[in-house]
Amino acid sequence: MIQLGCPPLQNASAVIDGRYELCVNQFIPCDWCSIFNTLEFFRLHRSEKAFYFQLCMGDPAAAVGVAHFSETQPGHFRSPRRGTFGGFEFNRGIRIEMLEKFVESVEKTVLSSGAVSIEILEPPNAFDQAKSALLANVLHRHGYTCSTPDLAFLLEVNGEESIWQKMKPSRRQRINRCRREGMRVAELGTEDYRRAYEVIVANREAKGFPVTMSFESIEQMMQVFPGRFRFFGVFQDTAMIAASICVNVSPAVLYVFYWGDLPGYERFSPVTLLAEWIYDHARRNGFQHIDFGTSTKDGVPIYGLMNFKKEIGCFPSLKPAYTKKF
Repeated sequence: MIQLGCPPLQNASAVIDGRYELCVNQFIPCDWCSIFNTLEFFRLHRSEKAFYFQLCMGDPAAAVGVAHFSETQPGHFRSPRRGTFGGFEFNRGIRIEMLEKFVESVEKTVLSSGAVSIEILEPPNAFDQAKSALLANVLHRHGYTCSTPDLAFLLEVNGEESIWQKMKPSRRQRINRCRREGMRVAELGTEDYRRAYEVIVANREAKGFPVTMSFESIEQMMQVFPGRFRFFGVFQDTAMIAASICVNVSPAVLYVFYWGDLPGYERFSPVTLLAEWIYDHARRNGFQHIDFGTSTKDGVPIYGLMNFKKEIGCFPSLKPAYTKKF
């Protein structure tokens, strides 16, 4: 974990529009934001030159908005430095005028630190459609461009509806085939975490996809965010043939960080059986969406992955990235 102190700021806070205050590296307690916008995540992955912005109101100050930016290379700042998304997040509806002033204040602070470019990785639009629409308007008018948007695939969780009702018949058949072969799913204990990771690595290597985090980095994340990670595995007899690592991103969203099955099991598709288990876990624990990640690379569809996610009941949501050069 990076243990750097935060850079000193001349204007660590400033009043905006009379009611609000921009707090920079003040770290007002905030328990509502998604995992990628928490102070803990910021401290874990930040670079030496980094800013944690909070839009606050009241006395004592309470955070109603958050964003953080770190320098990824000289003059280039991104939100987040690492992680699937960061960007601007709020715990309530906010007027577009206030959103615009927050964006302007953030940009001014980052520019004063020598920024030549800013990049913002936003969450899937479906998480907060109103904010996404307002932010797109504000950023466009302030000179930000949206790169070819990636497509995240989400599964809506309904307490009255099983995933069986959402799946295509071909995927139901795969689940039945897995069960006939004696395959079963279980939540894993700590002794099986590395084993699950190795199953995922084997899957991704066979498909030519990189594994972006080492097992040690995942362990570090689990230490910083206890109780947020869940590992599930599919077994045939004692052999683990598929696995997933899921993250509680927020009370509303469960994120499938990594998952996959061993090469050679394609005709059974034990990940389909795993998807059913993940959905039931999400339903029992009150999540509203499961985020199965993107199915595009730099905007280009990965057709097989996209079709698989649609067949298990997912729907696409734009996951925009904005950039501005100075």
